[in-house]
Amino acid sequence: MKLDDYAIQQLAPYMTGHTKHGANFTGRELISIFNKYGSFRDVYANGLPPIKEGQTTAKKTYAEDRLKKMNGNEGLSSLIEEVISKATLKEKCAEEINDIISACGYNIENNDGSFKITGLRICKTPIIKNTAVFQKIQNDILQTLDKAQISIVVAVAWFTNDVLYKKLIEKKNQGVDVRVVINNDGINKKHGIDISGLNAVKVRSEQGGIMHEKFCVIDNQIVISGSYNWTDNAELRNAEHINITENDNQLATRFSLEFNKLYALGNKKK
Repeated sequence: MKLDDYAIQQLAPYMTGHTKHGANFTGRELISIFNKYGSFRDVYANGLPPIKEGQTTAKKTYAEDRLKKMNGNEGLSSLIEEVISKATLKEKCAEEINDIISACGYNIENNDGSFKITGLRICKTPIIKNTAVFQKIQNDILQTLDKAQISIVVAVAWFTNDVLYKKLIEKKNQGVDVRVVINNDGINKKHGIDISGLNAVKVRSEQGGIMHEKFCVIDNQIVISGSYNWTDNAELRNAEHINITENDNQLATRFSLEFNKLYALGNKKK
């Protein structure tokens, strides 16, 4: 069974309790199921095996890493079937996972409560979706942030919108990795949100001017970009726009790399 990177990333939370209807394996159970179907020889020793040397491994990180290494192997379909069988709500879990893997030519069939994966052995490229928004932009951002299961990165010049801040805190509390970069200036110092509750940095551009970016990347799959700063004025007074792009992995990666550069610059100057 061969899946694309998007499907692999979306499947991991269904094993670790980070979705409402999926399974919630313990660390030891994760090791057992991957050893069983992936021919790994992992051992649970005061935690999951390290993915990066010297760092503690979270369950989602471990699951995604092992799923990537299993991708293309016959055992992957059996593993997914067992995940569904151990799910909190099997039918709903099967339905959601079916949505994830259907773009790769696979389907999940329900035979009297026994769920089996069937389908082709090819992977289709997901259709890129673009949505332009000019009114009530905050609502579209909130709805898009709700899709996050792995990560959210935000780079905006000015951040004064408390509603969007609270949504980021909510996603952080759900286990999503949230990071933020804002401009280092008097506007944010005087009027900006207190970002100390987030993994955030303030930064100027490399040339010393304004860090004037306005974008957000979700799960390295969805990009929100445009003229809209995350401010009350942008929502209530200004003429603004955003574009929401889904399933364009190359575009998302380019924005993620730009964010990483800004974030590293902010940390360097702390």
